[in-house]
Amino acid sequence: MGPLDDQVVRDDSLTATPDGLDVAVYTHWYRALPLPSLARVDLTVDGVRIDPATLAVTVNGHRYSFPEVAEAGDEYWFTTDPLVLHVPVETAPGREHRVQLLLGLSIPYILTGPDRVPLVAPSATDKTLTAAGARS
Repeated sequence: MGPLDDQVVRDDSLTATPDGLDVAVYTHWYRALPLPSLARVDLTVDGVRIDPATLAVTVNGHRYSFPEVAEAGDEYWFTTDPLVLHVPVETAPGREHRVQLLLGLSIPYILTGPDRVPLVAPSATDKTLTAAGARS
């Protein structure tokens, strides 16, 4: 989809935690965006689609349930900082997981079509990665 898709989920993006799997996600857009711009997160881990309502998101040290992201307009996702998806799946350090992520970022300042709706910039990732252990 785009030249930065390979960098959205990186080789070191997975961490096994007591609560499941953390996936560090980097933006494929060139500017910081308000957190509600995270319009689409279609995540599949090991062939199982993860319901977005079960995800939590951490950005800038603040954790939100996925439904709360839409109301976090004062929070920004910066281009060099990862957003962490907390995924409720069973894992352990050293375990491999196939991660497929369709990410859609709503770009509030680029309006398209006759209804002048924000552009949604898509990104697609499909990688098999190994989960690191959680840092203390």
